[in-house]
Amino acid sequence: MEKKESPKVNIFWKIPMFEYLDEKELDRLYSLCERENFAKGEYIFLECDQPRKLYVVLSGQVKLLKQSEDGREMILEMAYPGDVFGEEAVFDGQPYPMTAQALDDVELLSISRVDFFAFLRDNPDLALEIIADLAARLREAQNTIRALAMERVEWRIARVLLLLARRAGTKVDGGVSIELPLTRQDIADMAATTVETTIRVLSNFKKMGLVDTVEGKILLKDRERLESMVKEGCSGQP
Repeated sequence: MEKKESPKVNIFWKIPMFEYLDEKELDRLYSLCERENFAKGEYIFLECDQPRKLYVVLSGQVKLLKQSEDGREMILEMAYPGDVFGEEAVFDGQPYPMTAQALDDVELLSISRVDFFAFLRDNPDLALEIIADLAARLREAQNTIRALAMERVEWRIARVLLLLARRAGTKVDGGVSIELPLTRQDIADMAATTVETTIRVLSNFKKMGLVDTVEGKILLKDRERLESMVKEGCSGQP
């Protein structure tokens, strides 16, 4: 049965893990949700808060970060429109493992842990979809941990740029533009380095013809060379 073109259906229809649900199930899921708005820089939840809700991004971007013992923040993940976050804590009942902060003004759908579990009991296949999504994110997290432990900073920053381009990039003349309001500090946090080092590496990348800056946004001019750089890091070559 073809799904109708109604906004409340399409919100979930466009999210891969929900796309197999029929119109009635999507309507029910939407009815369980609340819309919430957060301004740029506002915290959605803090690390170690009790898991009350699962969130879906409607618009804007959310950064998921951890704070080190010395108070420095490190961005572990980004959540973009259509992404779900907070599900790890919702599933295991433990406190949120990361802090969620609005990168810009964001609009979210939220669903309580109790309501979401009730929905899953009637749609067990959805649980399998979420488990698959969590497994993919765990694999990405493991790659990130390996990169932070073993890779040179140039490779780490190249990896971050490629990840951002894949998730929030737009093809334009001359390459791929990262359409995010990211600062050099944000990129440094994601690569677990200093902002001074990030500025130096990006400047070198620019001299090498790998990246450029257009209207305050980063343009990847030579994605293939950046990918080769990351593969070199993965191979363990010096």
